Amino acid sequence: MYASFLDRFSIVSITVLAFLTVPCFAQSDLSFNVPPTPVLLPETLRSGRLSVSTSVDTVGEWGQIEVTYQVGKEGMANGGGLRVQLPEAWHAGIRNSAFRMQASQPAEANYVSGRCSNPGAKLQTTVEFETDNYLVKEIKPSNLTGRMGYYVFIVRVLLLKGELKEGDTLTVVYGNPSKGSRGFRAGLVSSRAQPVVAAIDLDGRGCFRLHADRPTLALKPGLPVEIMLTAQSQAVVGKPSVLRVAAMDEYGNPAALFAGEVELFVEQGRASLPARCRFMPGRGWEEVQFQPTAAGLLRIRAEERSRRLKGLSNPVEVLEKEPAERLYWGDLHSHTQLSVDGVGSMEDALEYARHVSGLDFYATTDHSQVPQNGLSAGLWQETWKECAAIAEDRYEPSSFVTLHAYEASYYSPYGHHNIYFRGRSGPLASPDQVTLQELWRLLKAGEALTIPHHTMKMPPIVNWDDAYHPDFQRNFEIYSAHGLSEEYDPTHPLAFEQSLFTNPSTTARGGMSAQKAWMSGYRLSVVASSDDHRSHPGQPNCGLTAVRAASLTREAIFDALRNRRTYGTTGSRIILDFSINGAEMGSEIQVERTAQIRVRVCGTDTIDLLEVLRHASGTPGFQVIHQSRPAKEHMELSFQDDPPGDCIYYVRLRQRSMVRERIAMAWSSPIWVKKTRPASE
Repeated sequence: MYASFLDRFSIVSITVLAFLTVPCFAQSDLSFNVPPTPVLLPETLRSGRLSVSTSVDTVGEWGQIEVTYQVGKEGMANGGGLRVQLPEAWHAGIRNSAFRMQASQPAEANYVSGRCSNPGAKLQTTVEFETDNYLVKEIKPSNLTGRMGYYVFIVRVLLLKGELKEGDTLTVVYGNPSKGSRGFRAGLVSSRAQPVVAAIDLDGRGCFRLHADRPTLALKPGLPVEIMLTAQSQAVVGKPSVLRVAAMDEYGNPAALFAGEVELFVEQGRASLPARCRFMPGRGWEEVQFQPTAAGLLRIRAEERSRRLKGLSNPVEVLEKEPAERLYWGDLHSHTQLSVDGVGSMEDALEYARHVSGLDFYATTDHSQVPQNGLSAGLWQETWKECAAIAEDRYEPSSFVTLHAYEASYYSPYGHHNIYFRGRSGPLASPDQVTLQELWRLLKAGEALTIPHHTMKMPPIVNWDDAYHPDFQRNFEIYSAHGLSEEYDPTHPLAFEQSLFTNPSTTARGGMSAQKAWMSGYRLSVVASSDDHRSHPGQPNCGLTAVRAASLTREAIFDALRNRRTYGTTGSRIILDFSINGAEMGSEIQVERTAQIRVRVCGTDTIDLLEVLRHASGTPGFQVIHQSRPAKEHMELSFQDDPPGDCIYYVRLRQRSMVRERIAMAWSSPIWVKKTRPASE
């Protein structure tokens, strides 16, 4: 039996098939203690009118929304009613959860009620599958939109007593404050205008029809609280390069309403760049060209004076000539509304990745999942084709690389894996259907990769004794917004216990850490990615992957991943070089006597601590063989080590300042050293 992705989530205890197919009720069958199963008829209702009014339109604000059905000429019989579903982004709360909607506690937040223009009518208001949890992670079904998800909330208002005539109104009130509720809190993810969907039962038999009207709600971002500056980590003297400037609100949305002016300065190095960058309203980001005029390190500073906002770019290494390989940054792990636990469109995510986060390469990795009784529960064959078309459309070699990818979330012992393709999209498979080994048989060596993630959190036991394939397993996600999988250390500032990304979590003793994987013989390089679920990839505290590649193309980025030319950071674009006897990180080398270790770092902030770690075959764990506290942003290190046998080496470092309440770190990929006897012996 195959483990399903949905098995790891709380799903409301219903039979979804019954939810879709139970026949209409006769009037005498109605029981208002338990509302009847709502059946959705195939025909569309055009009688009457649906409208929306709102006092809230900005992320995180409190207010009230009213969705009103004005009855048409048929009227509405006793037992009839209205079912309403708001756009899902309007429910996106903290910690990757939905804000609770409830119709049972009038004094509490997000209280929903019904209202009717007939004063003699009696109403019943229900939030379908209401839960007591303030932060909701239950997967709920909707036959109004044909999908399942965290952010699906359907409110049902039924006429317990009375009838409605033409012109009467029936209203769902989100955030009714009349009995002490603070109101309705808008979601934290901004969105363009999205439709409100409603279904009407006119005859009181429990059979609803979707209404043809689709009034919309748009959710605006907040005011800017941060200026983000990103540029490619390498540039060439005299050649133009691009600086991306983004104004961000407190929830990580681009402040699209900002229309101010940002001043630009060269903080370090020499370059020609405009003195100002003016934001046009409507997107919250701009792009500026600059031209380095001297080799060395370059950093650019920005100031927005009216709000006293400042930003500093990542360090740019300016070279005299084009290098054989360049350093590129990407987020390999991110979700959209195609996953049951995500919000936002793939198009939103791609725009954010390229223009807000300034990524060089990016992959959406929505969960592959077989539809559940006709409802979309994740990425499946038709949506996989649609995603492939979008990724191809947004792929721009030399400027922005999109990778075709998805997530297959296996339970123990395999764990969750993301699947990536070198060229165009390949076969989509679900853990419902195939084991990890069977998935590998569907893939072509050299054309696909499978990368495990959050292996020290879930599932609680990860073991690859019978599930390791060196052709496909070449990388390991050491860090994401969930937390750190470097080693078992629940006290680490980046441990799962310390993360506010999702529900309170614990580090799993039975998990697979990077150190354990390396000591077990798995040759895996380091990557880090966000696991974002809000179509906001590449945020500066959630994880980024650095690769060294010959060009910015899909094939070159994939080949760099496969060749283990990677390292990971918490999101800061730290330039890190690590070599042994001239061999770069990710290499397997032979050493006769000494290992000449070299490390070079260009930090985004003061480097507090740098450590070189070594595991010698036959010994327990990794040992710190060198420790530096440079207390500066840039450093170079060179020393010799005498390997006591076959060894694994890697580098980790920590910077001084917090980034969005998280420490900033980087981890190199390992170098595997085989100790050999000198030829003279």
